Amino acid sequence: MGTGTLMVTHNLAAEDILGVILAGGQSRRFGRDKAMAQLDGRRLIERVAARAMPQTAALAISGRDYGLGLPVIPDAMASEGPLTGVLSALKWARAAGYAAVATFSCDAPFFPRDLVVRLAEQLPPTSVCSFASAQGTRHPVFALWRNCALGRLQEIYDTGTRSLMAAQDRIGAAGPGPAGDMFFNINRQDDQAFAQVWLQRRAS
Repeated sequence: MGTGTLMVTHNLAAEDILGVILAGGQSRRFGRDKAMAQLDGRRLIERVAARAMPQTAALAISGRDYGLGLPVIPDAMASEGPLTGVLSALKWARAAGYAAVATFSCDAPFFPRDLVVRLAEQLPPTSVCSFASAQGTRHPVFALWRNCALGRLQEIYDTGTRSLMAAQDRIGAAGPGPAGDMFFNINRQDDQAFAQVWLQRRAS
């Protein structure tokens, strides 16, 4: 169990996967709830939801209710970063009968429209997690987690690990994944302005 490589014999299909937008952060660098930030007239959380929804059987939000009509997954323990959200999502998904969870960041609205398919393709039968990587940078929030990872992930959390990347390393996650600039991260208000200009140039 120490390697996190639990034997799984079946491939994952979209109907096996619950999509979860991780939106429980405090947005300290942005200065306010960045999921609510407007980008070309739409909130970031709306853009992420619209892009994620076709890729999985269902979609939920880990954080709070943003009025999108999606289920909200409460934190199963005191929130200490995205790893808390992943654990809560896996517990919720297992109870609901899903075999896996695909996690998305609420502040990166340009991820690939086939991200989950690509993460599933790079997830070998002996691994429980695959993550995205672009231009040599790892994006641990964009990941696909088999729900059989829950026990080992909880053990890792209970030993004091809070870093999502460190937890993936300890569980034996597979990577890299999609390449390109589709994981542009909106952490500050100048990032928001930059993304707005990029969208306008793209439209013209």
